[in-house]
Amino acid sequence: MIGAEQQTDSMGEEGPPSLEYIQAKDLFPPKELVSEDDNLQVPFPALQGEGVEYLGRADDAVIAISNYRLHIKFKDSVINTYPGVDNHISVPLMLIESVESRDMFQLHIICKDSKVVRCHFSTFKQCQEWLKRLNRAIAHPGRLEDLFALAYHAWCLGSNTDDEDQHLHLCRPGDHVRQRLQMEVKRMGFDMQNAWRVSDINLKYKLCSSYPQKLLVPVWITDKELESVGSFRSSNRIPVVVYRHQRNGAVIARCSQPEISWWGWRNTEDEYLVTSIAKACLMDPGARFTCGAPACSQPRGEGPDSSDSDFGKDVI
Repeated sequence: MIGAEQQTDSMGEEGPPSLEYIQAKDLFPPKELVSEDDNLQVPFPALQGEGVEYLGRADDAVIAISNYRLHIKFKDSVINTYPGVDNHISVPLMLIESVESRDMFQLHIICKDSKVVRCHFSTFKQCQEWLKRLNRAIAHPGRLEDLFALAYHAWCLGSNTDDEDQHLHLCRPGDHVRQRLQMEVKRMGFDMQNAWRVSDINLKYKLCSSYPQKLLVPVWITDKELESVGSFRSSNRIPVVVYRHQRNGAVIARCSQPEISWWGWRNTEDEYLVTSIAKACLMDPGARFTCGAPACSQPRGEGPDSSDSDFGKDVI
């Protein structure tokens, strides 16, 4: 909250404040809504700092664009009332890779996670208008203040509702970060006794400013070795584990390019860390390869775990 300065007149008396008290959220006022139909209502509950900018109709749907998302609500039909099929599609703007008009009346929204959303319109003019609106919405922000994250944070600070309900705890550093990490480690089934550990080498972001403060690495890798690896990786983005498949034990590790230069330089600690991640996976197999798991009680080649057909079940 910005304070106010007192003005003093020539008689020495204090006058009204020169600045009014304002809240942080006042720096991010919502834009005026452009609605194609006064009878339409926003089809979703908005987040703190989120403002709907465009609201209109598509074929059998209501479409809305806010400063955070594209939202499409389809009319109830035999298809989208089927169990497991949602009649709402909500896509964060920063998840949209591109928007194309494939024919006169249809928009194709291609997402960065390989999803494709199609939206039909009644007229060519309406289709082109929403194409322009979406392309403006997903364009790279010209100012830092245009990022939704800042508006969200400012409006959370100005809210009198419960912190947990408004996710304000996500905006603050603190012990809750470790708690969430521990919950994720437990959820994905990491063996923190024999295979993995959480390193504090990036505490206060002293190793890498674009990495979290808690890093998941093989249990036998020391912080000194991680520091050596950081000097070999671009922007100190060392290989660290971010995901584990619970059934087969495979992990995903993030990192940047090794700086091998024209001379083909190598780093022993870097190679050791990469091979150690693979070794830790072998020491911490998933449920499919655990002898006490139900899969072990079935003959080889039988049951739902006997092929890789289940790999694509989570892919949309």
